[in-house]
Amino acid sequence: MIHSLKVTKVLHPVELTYDGEGLRIEGDFNAHKKVKTRHACGCFPLPPGPQGPDPTLLPIDNTHLLQVFYNGKTHMIQIHAIIPQHFDDPQSPVDLYKFMYTVERGQEQACLDFCTTVMDGAYKGLVMKKRLKVLINPFGGQSKAKEIFDTQVRPIFEAAKCSMDVQYTEYQGHAMDIAKQVDLQAYDAMVTVSGDGVIHEVINGLLSRPDAHQAIRQLLLGVIPGGTGNALSISMLGERRGFDPIYAAVQVIKGRPLALDICSVAYDDHRYYSFLSQNYGITSYADLGTEHLRWMGDGRTVLGLLKEIMSGTTYGMETAVDIAMTSKETIQRHYDTAHDSATWVEMSENDDAMTIPALTDPVPEEWTKIDDNVSFFLASKTPYLARGMLSHPCALPNDGLLDLLLVRGTHGFLKQLAVFDKVEKGAHLDSKIVSSWV
Repeated sequence: MIHSLKVTKVLHPVELTYDGEGLRIEGDFNAHKKVKTRHACGCFPLPPGPQGPDPTLLPIDNTHLLQVFYNGKTHMIQIHAIIPQHFDDPQSPVDLYKFMYTVERGQEQACLDFCTTVMDGAYKGLVMKKRLKVLINPFGGQSKAKEIFDTQVRPIFEAAKCSMDVQYTEYQGHAMDIAKQVDLQAYDAMVTVSGDGVIHEVINGLLSRPDAHQAIRQLLLGVIPGGTGNALSISMLGERRGFDPIYAAVQVIKGRPLALDICSVAYDDHRYYSFLSQNYGITSYADLGTEHLRWMGDGRTVLGLLKEIMSGTTYGMETAVDIAMTSKETIQRHYDTAHDSATWVEMSENDDAMTIPALTDPVPEEWTKIDDNVSFFLASKTPYLARGMLSHPCALPNDGLLDLLLVRGTHGFLKQLAVFDKVEKGAHLDSKIVSSWV
């Protein structure tokens, strides 16, 4: 069913139509983004650059509609939406637009009804005007999280009429302390503007609470990329959009909750939780050895790996793993089947979907034991470890399994370098020196 509303913009007639899938604006010939005047040295104005795209060229689909409401004081309907910069690019960056049109006297109720219809369609099955607890790490990565939030994310949340309680982390572990004490009834989601470290703290804080079972399911986690690697963000949104704070903010507002397996790690008498990777060998020391180079962004990962590979160091390890799949072909089929079915997995009601023996217990006979020197042992729940590192291309978010990569012994500088040279597209799994298990 088509719903329409006739409005005006400076006496020019404009028609708004909504078909359940998107909102079309017809008759607004000045809806382009205004390009700021550019100045050369000496402040002489230069000719303006090209106009932005015409936001009325195509309907604004439901996902991109943030708010549509009637302002009784001004007698205007206001539309807040994001518009792609390039309509022909599915990964295009987006911009925030705000449209305002005058509603004729006597059409107030028709306008209110139209707004209700559009908002019901744009937020079908979702929560409008989310209450957000926002945690910003001003020191992480390249120390740009505060700027990212203020200039790109806050305007999106405000346009969607979300309420925000913003707090800056002040020390390592602060986000964990906040998550331990947060009022679950006060917020719909906790949003991190940071790298993966603060996400790790929040998850561990929630799971350290007496009501951990309720907390980890009730309080949704929103992720805004503001760190160095942003592995979880790019694993969810892709390498381009995973580094786009505006698009990530829209995901917080309009995205559907995704269940993610959490790994429990026990060490001595301490237990903590991991959502990303568990690694040993050159991949871990490449990360630890470049902590002081976080200002480099993604580049520090590459530099650290090169340093470790050139050293030729191997690391002794003794471990036991319960392997579900050993064949790379079987693993690929498992991924393809899950990906093609596109079944949305709800969160498990069990505290522990899978348990393992304690370190003091005997290793089950059917498990595989590894007692060897290795270059690296790398398990992960996410496909990406960083931008350009599709390390586990068949990883699934909620299949109850870890994807494991293993390179034993020393294979020489060139062979190991070739593995990491292919990791950008996931082609390293074809290397003979790489074992891949699930």
